[in-house]
Amino acid sequence: EDHFSEKRECAIDFWKNNAPDSRNGTYDAYLYRDDLADIFQTHDKAQPLFLYLPLHNVHGPFQAPEEWLNKYDVNSTCTHRRTYQAMVSVADNVTGHVVELLKKKGMWDNTILVVSADNGGAECSGSNHPLKGAKGTFYEGGVRALAFANGGLIPDKMRGKSTQGFIHIADWYTTFCKLAGVDPSDSGDGKFPVDGMDVWPIITGENSTTPHDEIVLGYNFEDTHLAQGAIIVGDYKLIVGPQASGCDSIMWSPIDYPCKDGSEGSDCRDYCLYNIVKDPQERDSLVEKEN
Repeated sequence: EDHFSEKRECAIDFWKNNAPDSRNGTYDAYLYRDDLADIFQTHDKAQPLFLYLPLHNVHGPFQAPEEWLNKYDVNSTCTHRRTYQAMVSVADNVTGHVVELLKKKGMWDNTILVVSADNGGAECSGSNHPLKGAKGTFYEGGVRALAFANGGLIPDKMRGKSTQGFIHIADWYTTFCKLAGVDPSDSGDGKFPVDGMDVWPIITGENSTTPHDEIVLGYNFEDTHLAQGAIIVGDYKLIVGPQASGCDSIMWSPIDYPCKDGSEGSDCRDYCLYNIVKDPQERDSLVEKEN
């Protein structure tokens, strides 16, 4: 939907709680930022707080307020990237506002803040350098998303470090439940077992490996869907079906894509297999080597 008008096609699609929000017309991230101040002002810090902030940045359509666009030089050959940079800056500004409010409220030392994308950059627009593929594919560029954790609960020894253990986005639900002392199970009639696992030991450095024996990335075996499925087991990822959907979707995109093009990779046929620990760029299919 439009970031300023909140319109999607012919209708306004903007809600607050259970009713339409009449504040449409303001850049959406600004509205969320303003609401944060009200939430923290009225919250009793003696009580636990779970806050989910699904910013629309940096999702299309590519739009940004003028004051943020002005921070970046005009590039007549790549105007799209300037807007993208401005949108990222807005997201950074709002995230920083959350941190400021938590510190002002005296809650930061007892907080874990997780910022996570839900997929890689989209074809035709986002760079997933140095990985292969884009959103909508099961290559690493489509499924290995950027994420980081911060807050006073992060041990000093882990600050500024990266982890190698695989984390699925569903794991955050289970991890947050465990931290809050809540049972994450969701079993019973008409319900399915929870797939997410507690990854707090990875974040604290107690364990460096994933608790998952396998991670199902997705599956769709309808005849009309080419990208049929993928699964990670140990260090290996099996992809079933071709992934290309047009517009550089299986490219190794350069860091300044789409201003510059990268090299196009070969696609899976029936299936392909990669060691994504030794070969995260997925340049050597082990299936092809066996054949």
